[in-house]
Amino acid sequence: MKIIYTLLITLSAFTFLSCNKETLNTQTDVMNKLLTNKSWYLDYSITESQTATSPVVFKSYVGQSTYFITYLKNGETKDSDGITGTYTVELINGASQIHMQLKTSNGNPFEVIYNIISVGESNMVLSKLVSGPATKLYFTTK
Repeated sequence: MKIIYTLLITLSAFTFLSCNKETLNTQTDVMNKLLTNKSWYLDYSITESQTATSPVVFKSYVGQSTYFITYLKNGETKDSDGITGTYTVELINGASQIHMQLKTSNGNPFEVIYNIISVGESNMVLSKLVSGPATKLYFTTK
């Protein structure tokens, strides 16, 4: 009886883990399909800052429709500032993220990680936390 019980627990755990991995792969596949082979134009960004009494929202339209980033199907990315590199879409602790390994036009490497708030056929919202308050970036395709 113990052997059957142990076998059932093992089989259940294997099935559960297999379903989770498949679900994670499906989610990242869908996000990749929505992201790729499009130029995403930054419409505006919002940075929230907490003061002693209330939150303050800074909305910026600087560079509206002039900054864009393109995520290519082969895992490469490039933007209007001449920054190139590679990216992967991952699910980390339930959060969808874009991990980017980039190089400036001068060849200096750096890494950027964005949380994906939402992504659709023509709209995308990313959140970036460097140091201090988070900034939400609002993109559309043209």
